[in-house]
Order: sequence, then C-alpha cells, then structure tokens
Amino acid sequence: MDFDERLCRRDCRPGLAVTIDKRSIAEKAPRPERHVAVVVVGAGAAGVAAAIEAARAGVEVLLIDENPIDNDMMAMDVPLYFGQRMQPSVRNRARMMERVVETNPALAEAHEAGVDVQLGTYVWGAFVNGPTVRELPGPMLGLADDRRSWLVGYDRLIVAAGARDVAMGFPGWERAGAMGANGAVSLLTRYRALGSQRMVIVGSGDLGLRTATLALESGVAVAGIVEVANTVRGDEAIARSLASRGVPLYTAHTIREARGRVGEIDSVVLVQVDESLKPVAGSEREIACDTVCLALGLAPNVELLHLVGARLAFDSALGGWIPAINDQMQTSVPTVFAAGDCTGVHDAMLADPEIARTQGRLAGIAAAQSL
Repeated sequence: MDFDERLCRRDCRPGLAVTIDKRSIAEKAPRPERHVAVVVVGAGAAGVAAAIEAARAGVEVLLIDENPIDNDMMAMDVPLYFGQRMQPSVRNRARMMERVVETNPALAEAHEAGVDVQLGTYVWGAFVNGPTVRELPGPMLGLADDRRSWLVGYDRLIVAAGARDVAMGFPGWERAGAMGANGAVSLLTRYRALGSQRMVIVGSGDLGLRTATLALESGVAVAGIVEVANTVRGDEAIARSLASRGVPLYTAHTIREARGRVGEIDSVVLVQVDESLKPVAGSEREIACDTVCLALGLAPNVELLHLVGARLAFDSALGGWIPAINDQMQTSVPTVFAAGDCTGVHDAMLADPEIARTQGRLAGIAAAQSL
C-alpha cells in the first residue's frame, strides 16, 4: 500500500508502526457548495440597503431572508410570536412569496443591482476557525430552505437579522390569540394575513401605538391599549389620534388573565394597579377580544453575531445584548458587520426606517471596501 508522505515524515524503525486516527477531522472538513464575497443575512430595510451598496461597489453579494416563513414554523411561533393568528392563506407558499416581494419593493432594486436574492432561506449554523477548530477552508454559513440544506463560504458577512418580541406570561397566555407586536406587524404588512377581528394591545410605547395604527388601517378593531404606567409612554400625538378614533387607553392597568373557550381567547380581564403596581381589589373589567398583542419591547437578534465571535455588550436601553460596532458598522470581528435592529432597538428606529437604511448603506460600503 502506498502512503502519502504527509502521514509519516520519518523512517519506520523497529518497534514503530504507521497508524491512522479514524477520529481525526484533519482535512475532512466539509467544503462549501459556493463561495461569495459578501453575504447579507436579513432583507429588511438595513439588509437590502447593505446588499445594494455592496453590489454597486462591484462585488458578488448573496442576500438571504427567512421570509416567507414556512407555515409549520409559524405554528410553533418561530421565529416571531405569531400566536396562531395566521390566516389560511399563509399555507400557500407561492402566494406568500409574491406578497413578500410586493410589500418590499427594495428587493426589486437589489435584484437589478445584481444581488442574488434568496427568500425563504434560513441560517441554521455558522462555522469559523478558532482555538479548537483550524481545519475549515474559511468562514461558512449553514443554509436551508424547504428543499435542501447547504454550506456557503464568504469573505465578508453583514448581519441585519432584526429583533424579536419580548413576551410576558399571564394566566391564559398559552391560548391561541396571545401574540407579539412584531409578529402582528409582520402578518399585517408583509403577509397581509392577520386572522384577528378585535385586538387588545399591551404596551403604549411607540411599538404598541404603531401596531394599533396598522391594525386599524387593516380593518382590525382595537378594543384597548393597556399601560401599567400612569401615562402613555409613546408619541402623545399618535395616542391622541388613536383616542379620537375610539381606541380606549387604559393607563395604570395590567392584564389579570385571558379567558375563552378551550384553546382560544374570547376576552381579557384587566385590573387597575396602584402606585406600587399592586392590583386594586374590585377594579377588574372584562373586555371582549380574540387577540392579545404584547407590545412590551423588542430584543435584538444577536445569536448569529455571537456564533461568529463578535463581542457583545448588554444595554437595557437598546433592548438587551447588542454587538460592539464602530462608525462603519464593523464588529469586533473585522470580517463581520451589523446593521439595523440587531444593533439595538430604540423608538427613533421604530419611527423612521431610514435610520436602518443608513446603517445598512454604511455596512455595505465598508464591507465592499475592506475586500
């Protein structure tokens, strides 16, 4: 048998034997199906802007986004808190693909700029060389759609993964109809498939007020906005506009429980709270609704950034853990950039998507120039 000289670089002497470690992964690392100069994860305002700028700089760009989300994933409230309030139309994947494109015109601009746009595609893993792994040909992402799974190598990675809902438990919150504001907004705008007739919103910040406005514009009645504080936390002008349209504002109140038939929400019980936030006995009121929308806040999606080794810091004012970035949206990993809500969520970003687009443009230009 012939041996490659790399297996043994010294002559065999009496008492020595040539063996092969079957458990070694040396030179057994999987190879990526494709290598791309820049991969952008997330096709929101920031991600699309980043992809367009990088493509205009003349580099190959792959833009991936999990939408349209598979109905089975939605049913498990992944990745957003949908609360079983999807209309049956979400099962028609082809139609949902059309709606995702229709409701995000910037995707067409990205395609025209030469960006390879792959929708309905998830990132299931990230692989980089480090102290314990040195055999990879380079950084790679594990991707999957409804048909297959594959690996993609990259030179630069831009993460624009957005944010997810912050949830709150209460008696009855496991019933169908309890959902997150981000999930509601996604069903209202991206999919146009929210299956709700009458909604109660918990939280009066800009997220809650924006959700209430979108719900009314889509024909969903808003039976009330509940706020544990004594005053509305969001934009007062928007709050007054909602009140003038007949939306009750229940300040100094919280949810006691959600009621309904088996598995569904038919009503919610509110209770007034005192200055120490303790329930006031006898102040309960029941409001008919089929949906309780939790607009308590958003938490940045930083898991992918963590996987590739980007340094994170905790900032409660920005939603929790966020990546450390410089003025070019570059993380502590020189080849990785971040933009949009995954870098921190605040009211200004919710009110003006141009902020996310600006971050995306900066990231796209910087990533391309660093190649």
